Amino acid sequence: MNLPTASTDRGSGARLIALLKLIGESNGDCALKDLAAGTGMPASSVHRLLQTLVRGGFVERGDGTSYRAGRELFRLSANILNQMHYTAAVRPILRELWEQWQETAVFCIYEPSHHRAIVAERLLTPHPLRHVMEPYTELSLPWGSLGRAILAHLDAEDMRAAFAQSPVGPITGTSTTQDVLMEELAEIRERGWAIYRGQEAEVAGIAAAVFRSGNMVIGSIGLTMPLRRFEKLDSVALSQAVLAAARQVSETFGHAITAD
Repeated sequence: MNLPTASTDRGSGARLIALLKLIGESNGDCALKDLAAGTGMPASSVHRLLQTLVRGGFVERGDGTSYRAGRELFRLSANILNQMHYTAAVRPILRELWEQWQETAVFCIYEPSHHRAIVAERLLTPHPLRHVMEPYTELSLPWGSLGRAILAHLDAEDMRAAFAQSPVGPITGTSTTQDVLMEELAEIRERGWAIYRGQEAEVAGIAAAVFRSGNMVIGSIGLTMPLRRFEKLDSVALSQAVLAAARQVSETFGHAITAD
């Protein structure tokens, strides 16, 4: 039985790292031939290494012979981001929002290459009846207040790509047209916050986008709760509190708030 040598192990590790870097830095799916060209390896060797990454959840299959970043890679990335200054800066502001309303407060980070948001921080409501949102959960941008708050501030091409990726609500199974969604996103940009009421899932939420310097959207902050409790709250005061929290966070990251 022939065992791999240490040098072979190091070579395999280096090749795996090269593949992950190419996939992680891409703006979408990566064709097998492009990965082979980018690493300088034969396509057969790349394919063999990709299967190891697929089994570990770091990479997933796309259309045809293409590949993209997998859920485990996103989970680890979100975990790293969670240790960075974004979440650390948001945490005290998120807690103030939570203390004021006693509902689940959430901060999401936008992942642009896959048009998704990832829950980076959340504080659960003390109420026994609650909508539980686990850390590192991936959120579809067209559905829910947290996703739409981000989507409203992306360019038209990214909006269309996000809608094409999730044309049906992942929880409710409902659908909408792209034209209707675009109208709703325009309203969100105008007022500064997104609101979502899911009758089927009995969930509601309000969220606002978070920006950094250069007017770049980096995520969203908001509150989620059962629909029945939402309907008893002052929605105007609720939206103003969420918008104020988002603006406070954005100013922390160097975003200049223009006068209304």
